[in-house]
Amino acid sequence: MAKVMGAALVGLISIVASGIAGAAVPAVPCNNCSGAQEEQVALSTPGLGIRFVYDLQGNSIRKFKVYLDVPTSIVLDAIPVEPQPTIDARVNTPSGVAVRTLWEMSVDPDVVAIFNEMKALNATYPNAFSKQFRIDITNLGLTYGDVAPRYFDPQSIGWDYPSGEGFRFMDRVNDMLGGANSASTVDGRLSRLIHGILRPATGAYIEGGTGGATGGVQFGSIGSEFTVDFCSSDGSCTRVKISVTTNGVKSEYVGSRDKWDVQYPSGTETNIRRYWGRNGFEYARDMAAFVANRSGGDYRIEGGGPVCTRVLLACTDNGATMLCTVYCQH
Repeated sequence: MAKVMGAALVGLISIVASGIAGAAVPAVPCNNCSGAQEEQVALSTPGLGIRFVYDLQGNSIRKFKVYLDVPTSIVLDAIPVEPQPTIDARVNTPSGVAVRTLWEMSVDPDVVAIFNEMKALNATYPNAFSKQFRIDITNLGLTYGDVAPRYFDPQSIGWDYPSGEGFRFMDRVNDMLGGANSASTVDGRLSRLIHGILRPATGAYIEGGTGGATGGVQFGSIGSEFTVDFCSSDGSCTRVKISVTTNGVKSEYVGSRDKWDVQYPSGTETNIRRYWGRNGFEYARDMAAFVANRSGGDYRIEGGGPVCTRVLLACTDNGATMLCTVYCQH
């Protein structure tokens, strides 16, 4: 592969390079690119050292090493596929300034395996790298209820978190997504994304990094974080942020909402205000009844219903109980 060169300021490049020292090796997407375009993407990616450029549609992944080639210095730090470096190789430029130079290298076996899984997953699930998933909450199995075991309920999760059902829900998510087999029972896409791509990527062996081998690669179109909405049949959902690091899989509670994206109240709130549009009367009434039941309080309706142009739920702390009012505006 021909040598690719571009003028650059030594000081600026050194600053950028030092800022990414110790980070995972970047893998940059370049969809439907020509070979020359892939080389330019590798060269223009900030910093120095190893980087990959990949094209899922074009079934291609390439590995490059970018370094500063100084006219007065001998090139010793590259391990190119072709052309092979020669002793006393130098870059001759009219200005005599250092240039960013690119050598292509063989793609490491660990990275090849991850890329192959990415291709397979993308072919089976075209939206697998969307960074947002919606999953049936019943896939997490049953939890205990007041009368009998039941499925997790987003409204109860929102009210109880970080205790009660909210705690049990997050504990279940962490437990099931932490293993490849249990994660597959929750969602096949998530299991393959987490345990077939993201986790292997954190420990991938990459030859040629600073000090020899470098561990880990991060694919730019995937990242290492995404959100999952665990949803009930009524359209209510609990959102969780999933992060995959070298230490494993981490889950973080984001919130719980009804069908109309109105956030469910928390038991720690002392003054609750929620708003809906013209279709929100029944949802506001159900939320008021839930809050009243959980707090031992009561609720009332003002303005009639069920046809409203706008709906407001207002609940206030009355000491040991919550008093709620549903306002239906015509």
